[in-house]
Amino acid sequence: MGTPFPKARRRPADRECGRSSGAGRNVRAMKTTQRPSMARPDQGGRRAAPDRTLVFGVVGPADLVPRVAAAAEAAPALRAVRLPYRQEQETARILREHADEVDAWLFTGVVPHAIADAEHAVGAPAGHVSYSGLTLLAALFRLGQQGRDLSLISIDTLDPLEVRETLAEAGLAPDAARTMVYAPEVRSRDVVAFHRQARDEGATVAVTCLRSAYDVLRKEMPVVRLAPSPRDIRDAVDDLALQTRNAHHSDAQVALGFVELAETDPALERDLGELGGAVVRIDAERYLLVTTRGPLERVTDGFRSAPFLGRLAERHDHVHVGLGIGRSAGEAAAHASRALARARAQGDLAAVLAAPHDADIILAVGEPAEGAGPTDLGRLAQRLGMSRATLQSLRQFLEGVEEGRVTATELALAFEIQERSARRLLKRLERAGAAVPIGTLNEGQMGRPPVVYHVELA
Repeated sequence: MGTPFPKARRRPADRECGRSSGAGRNVRAMKTTQRPSMARPDQGGRRAAPDRTLVFGVVGPADLVPRVAAAAEAAPALRAVRLPYRQEQETARILREHADEVDAWLFTGVVPHAIADAEHAVGAPAGHVSYSGLTLLAALFRLGQQGRDLSLISIDTLDPLEVRETLAEAGLAPDAARTMVYAPEVRSRDVVAFHRQARDEGATVAVTCLRSAYDVLRKEMPVVRLAPSPRDIRDAVDDLALQTRNAHHSDAQVALGFVELAETDPALERDLGELGGAVVRIDAERYLLVTTRGPLERVTDGFRSAPFLGRLAERHDHVHVGLGIGRSAGEAAAHASRALARARAQGDLAAVLAAPHDADIILAVGEPAEGAGPTDLGRLAQRLGMSRATLQSLRQFLEGVEEGRVTATELALAFEIQERSARRLLKRLERAGAAVPIGTLNEGQMGRPPVVYHVELA
């Protein structure tokens, strides 16, 4: 993609992605997801062949875990380990204690998932059950049948924009709800305090997603606790099963590397040991690295950096590393050879990765900065093998979309390119740290829902 995109067609930002809910006919409910990754050895996590039964650890309150686990076990080749908690703050401890028993984590809602992410306890593919707009709509309908005054209600956890759309579907005023978006630092007492304040301001009914908050509020005011619908649960199970099997398949892909140094280095195997493979000496200055995609992706922080490169540079005047990924050793070797040739062209110190259907990626030297993203379009263009003009066109397009959120379909329509090409571009940006998958769109269509990316080109 060395040439610029054609000028993007500007269109209104007609989509909002919520954290955990959707609404009615036109709502596209987003399910938060985590980039698939396998657990490091010290974090536990079982390795699974793609064709064997997967084991899901189902985590959540005691009354929801059995429902979600039963839905998981109704699916082919899935087994559930029921892991209920009494308080949301027990989530991280449960994950650490049972990490070696499961292939993936399925949370009963966004709250335990967010807590586990915030405490870095998730070492395997993970997902949660999202509460669709139908769930909230059904709760509002039941409240109306009971004769409740719905002129002002308080709702926690769900996305405010999607709540307003649900209210419109129910025939209520868009401003008929006080909302509180969940964040990892929020505790049950904060949710309770939010609903109490809303009550003091005139709210007549509280709607909560937290069991612990419900247990307190039901003694003080009319309150409804939302629970996911069977369809919401089935969708979450199917999405996580697909994510987990894809992660296992990718983890097992062959990865080969050619390392070219100024002289023989007996310590090379030690420096590359974190990749979990074998290092074989080819001749006085060249070595072969044999590993798999999973360890390589983890050590390079999602194919963004090469922490071993700086250590080798301390002992050698020039270091060239070519890394290749493939479905077979031959394919991986061909990609590694191409990557090595490009590494040589980068100067005395360079590591390049080549994979099927992807442009070569130049890995940054050293450890990645915490939370850092690419901010220099020139450097990013060089790493991705793209022109700066292409990235500038993309940045201009992103200025017109809501919060930098985009799917491959939207990108393809805007720039009149094939959707397959748009998906590849987003995956390349993700590996460079400029794009993060933040969820999927549930639009009622058949097949796998499109992935929503947050793209930031500062």
